[in-house]
Amino acid sequence: MKKIAIAAILLTGCFQYSFAQTDATVPDTKKEKSTDQYIGVQMNDLIRQVFNFNNSAASTNPNPYLLNYSINSRKTGWGVRVGIGYNYNSSSTNDGITNTTTKLNDMQFRIGVEKAFKLSEKWSAGAGLDIVYNSNDDHTLSTVNASFGGVGETTDTHTTISSYGGGPQAWLRYHITPKILIGTEASFYYVTGNQTTSINISGNNGGPTNNQPDQSNDVSQGTFSSPIVFFLLVKF
Repeated sequence: MKKIAIAAILLTGCFQYSFAQTDATVPDTKKEKSTDQYIGVQMNDLIRQVFNFNNSAASTNPNPYLLNYSINSRKTGWGVRVGIGYNYNSSSTNDGITNTTTKLNDMQFRIGVEKAFKLSEKWSAGAGLDIVYNSNDDHTLSTVNASFGGVGETTDTHTTISSYGGGPQAWLRYHITPKILIGTEASFYYVTGNQTTSINISGNNGGPTNNQPDQSNDVSQGTFSSPIVFFLLVKF
């Protein structure tokens, strides 16, 4: 009986030793990531709220791209980036004589290629080229009250601008942690497109409508965005 017990103990020890050797010799199959991905959001509004800056002076923002996404190769630094911005504003005023309602819908989109460079453990930079597309829609309805009640003259103005173009951009980022970064960027975009304006005027108390012919004009603009906008980025 003692011999059987001793043999069982020795056999158990052999199994444990064998499994330990097997585990130690199993190669690590986890592959290293080949790309880095970043999602960024503008934080200027947050900075203004925290430090209580003058909103009227700080509200001008030459960089309309609120959200940004990029993916870069760890080996070469080359990557693709996408940015999008959207603004909707609806307002209404009535001074007793004229009732005006305005709705604004603005959308900006960009996509491009870039190359990232590692400057140090805490700093990185990049540069590239973007293609941009902008869409602006401005709709204003203005009604002048009639002198003796009823509905007065109504003017319906609708302006749309569609433009596209592109240009170079460059950015600089500081790594707060390996996964959280703060960055800023500069760009110069040249866009060209078309602006269309339609004006419809209806007469007093439902009278005849005066539909003026649409006005169409070519538009072009070059915009330089200096590095005064900051982004909070998450790397994954």
